[in-house]
Amino acid sequence: MKSRWPLILMIIFLIPGGWSCEVFNPPESKMTNQALLDYMREWYLWYDSMPDVSAKNFSTQQDLLDTLIYKPLDRWSNIQKTSEYNYYYTKGIYIGHGIGLRWNSADKLKVAFIFDNSDLKSSGVTRGWEVTAINDNSIAPRQVIDTSILGPDKEGVQNSFTFRDLSGTTQTLTSTKKIIDINSVLYSDVIEVAGEKVGYFVFQSFTEASKDELTSLFSGFRNEDIDELIIDLRYNAGGVIDVANYLGNLFFGEVAFKGTFLKFVYNEKKSDRNVDIRFKTEINTIVIPRVFFITTRSTASASEVLINSLKPYNDRIKMIIVGDTTDGKPVGMIAKQFTDYTLVPITYYIYNRDNEGQYFNGLPPDFFVADDLDAAFGSPEEDCLQEVLFYIENGAFSGRRKVFTSPYPWRTGGGQAALTGAI
Repeated sequence: MKSRWPLILMIIFLIPGGWSCEVFNPPESKMTNQALLDYMREWYLWYDSMPDVSAKNFSTQQDLLDTLIYKPLDRWSNIQKTSEYNYYYTKGIYIGHGIGLRWNSADKLKVAFIFDNSDLKSSGVTRGWEVTAINDNSIAPRQVIDTSILGPDKEGVQNSFTFRDLSGTTQTLTSTKKIIDINSVLYSDVIEVAGEKVGYFVFQSFTEASKDELTSLFSGFRNEDIDELIIDLRYNAGGVIDVANYLGNLFFGEVAFKGTFLKFVYNEKKSDRNVDIRFKTEINTIVIPRVFFITTRSTASASEVLINSLKPYNDRIKMIIVGDTTDGKPVGMIAKQFTDYTLVPITYYIYNRDNEGQYFNGLPPDFFVADDLDAAFGSPEEDCLQEVLFYIENGAFSGRRKVFTSPYPWRTGGGQAALTGAI
């Protein structure tokens, strides 16, 4: 970004999919209704669609924000605790149990992923286990799992989970909420298919801490001299924009050197801030002929930006998407921090080199395949990965379509669990 900008970081994330956001210098006061309204009038992307209201007529800041947002398109503007906001983006941590849950087509609540330092992982819980009850209360189909069930996101809060494991055995485990370090790379491997070395990894979030993980990962891919690349973004709700650019540079920086990665376009009051971000090479940049993405409705924000940024360069590197249509978050935010809360409103559009954006309905895959919650990451029997490997080996899709789209996210709201996709 341009050095004259008074920011300390630029991020993209989503609720339930993500937003991109700058944060100005450290806060000095608490948020008030008037401060919220003034900021929205100046920075909000759709400020000219806001109703003319008085800040003093609202009992809570959330009520005021709910009245101001442009509901036809804005699903993301929100207010968060400043401490939680900074924990997630600057340190890559949150407070919880460290497991991500998703509903399958049979309305069963499954463990989709689990972070490395979760105590449930050390107890043996893996992807594919079913949650049948929480604190001895059965889970109803499509039930929203939130703090009304799990208690506040504070260290020391305990919950018991009744699981049905992969063998069908039922067991109940107690877990205590703690600081969870988010390992962004949930799984990685080099798979040999038809004489080709295929680098595959599941990438869960773009946090500042993710850079070190990606550096190590691509150093290994470079040493292995991989021929193909599969980036599994099925649970990636976004993160730091600089990290999204960094990942793009690692496999595309040489091919598209100095080409436009993305464009930020603000409202007319702030149009002097419009800027392009460009590709560049990194120490571990690799060169591949094509890249495969695996996506779901949980794929959002920075993940979508990464995919959309490659579209104009299809003549240089072939991109193939397998899975489901993404969340649809082509806009970003500049956060205003106060000592108690952080206001995070939509403030700009995000476009690629060819000015393609506004994909509010999501980015569709080239081939629809439902998320297979019963198979482990990296398993050649897991439906999404199996389809990609089939394409690599045969040069065409199998035709075995398995489609399921959850009608709503497993968890809603503006807290950290909605950002991480995990409890």
